[in-house]
Amino acid sequence: MSCTAVSNFDDLLNLESMHNWPVNKQLADEDVRSCLTLPTEGVEKYIMPRLPLEQSENLARNSGKTVMAVYDVERSIRYDMKLVKEQEGGYKLEDWDQVSMLRRIQASQGIGKSWRDGMLHFKIFSN
Repeated sequence: MSCTAVSNFDDLLNLESMHNWPVNKQLADEDVRSCLTLPTEGVEKYIMPRLPLEQSENLARNSGKTVMAVYDVERSIRYDMKLVKEQEGGYKLEDWDQVSMLRRIQASQGIGKSWRDGMLHFKIFSN
């Protein structure tokens, strides 16, 4: 009898449903302009433990910023964006407008995010 080890919990999820993504939210007006606000709990419980040590240290050391790879699973495009920890304790992705303008993303659409293969993967869900 053989066993198959699953190295990544996300591989078990049906990622066609927004609510199955570990970090998800409905987009607000400010999310479709320049920065994407990320749910603090999702970042701290799901993304931060998966960040490489160097990126974690950069968040702590460089005024709360680190560059990370962000991957659009629908378009198979990789972007470099800054994950920023705000003074109030929240998190945002800077340079998000390179996605929102290209994709014509609108408020009230959903977004799911997951950490896989050293990148933050995302998928946009229609209204």
